[in-house]
Amino acid sequence: MAFVDLFTPLIAIFVSGLATFYLGKRWQFWFDIKLTGCYRLMYWSLVAIAIYSLIIARLANNFAVPHLVLFFNCLASVVICASLLILLADAIYLASKKRFKPKLWFKICYVVAVISLCFYGYSMAVNPTIVHYHVNINKSANVDHLRFVHLSDIHLSELTSPKRIEQMVEEVNQQQADFIVITGDTLDRRLAPFTQRGFAKQFQQLKSKYGTFVIFGNHEYYHSKHADNHEQDIIDAFEQANMKVLKDDVIYLDDVGITLIGRDDLSSYRYHAKRASLADLMMFSDSNTPIILLDHQPSNLDKAANLGVDLMLSGHTHGGQIFPINLVVDIMYKNPYGLYQDTIHHFTSIVSSGFGFGSPPIRLMTRGEIGVIDVTFNTKP
Repeated sequence: MAFVDLFTPLIAIFVSGLATFYLGKRWQFWFDIKLTGCYRLMYWSLVAIAIYSLIIARLANNFAVPHLVLFFNCLASVVICASLLILLADAIYLASKKRFKPKLWFKICYVVAVISLCFYGYSMAVNPTIVHYHVNINKSANVDHLRFVHLSDIHLSELTSPKRIEQMVEEVNQQQADFIVITGDTLDRRLAPFTQRGFAKQFQQLKSKYGTFVIFGNHEYYHSKHADNHEQDIIDAFEQANMKVLKDDVIYLDDVGITLIGRDDLSSYRYHAKRASLADLMMFSDSNTPIILLDHQPSNLDKAANLGVDLMLSGHTHGGQIFPINLVVDIMYKNPYGLYQDTIHHFTSIVSSGFGFGSPPIRLMTRGEIGVIDVTFNTKP
């Protein structure tokens, strides 16, 4: 087990412990809760379960207990909204020099605000928008223009609604794409929902002129050591759904005159898969053609720019998904979301916030999306 695999859960447990103590105390203050004996123990037990709900949901996910996962993920969403609003109340309390006291009207407003914020966050998560980008590549191709529809982080699971994927397919097909590209985390953890709940047939309905291309994200690997969920099982299922899987592959598309590179995910080394270096992949690419790179995690943008990549499409970050995680993601990545351009190297990075979402079914200050990227090329002299 890698150090980060052990260290990250320990940090999550420690932070959750601090949050349990802080939020438990603040809820006692704002709601004037005074308990003794077994009632006090019961209160703190419920607070701990609520705060640790996200961790409990992840553990339940390992044992494929969908309804239990759903319950704790929904509970985690409520806790996140309640925590943000309690922090806001505390800030107002301190700013007012503690003159802002807990009263009945506050308790009512607080509960209504938590419920409203949960519904708003859920709406932002399940009602993705279509985001348009226009990119010019300073190279010639065999066409003047191509339209890419960019999907990422769909996170299909036992809890995904087939109706939602049906709507996704309809919206994608309305865009009349030349290419559909899916930049990882199509699955949440297991392949079974994709093959057994009709999602494979729905993905077969995706329509584009030159086909659908998909790469692996970190989530495709999570259960890749389990029976019927191995790497090759996933590849076979995707290809049966009319998707071309790219795993450190370089493809020259003669009809349009571009080179498409699909990288394996950065996390693959944890699962005994060796990812090729981008420098090695570029050796098999014609630098005179427009080079479009699909890489799940938007890392090492400078290296991609220096090596001659023209357009890099990624996902993974979810745009931060929930405030204030988006601020952390802003620090971690040079381009955490949206469009970034290096004009010196004629390089463009586009990072999708994803069609789906991570464990809590809410988005705060972000929104799910389908990317539509119109790429123009220099005309041949």
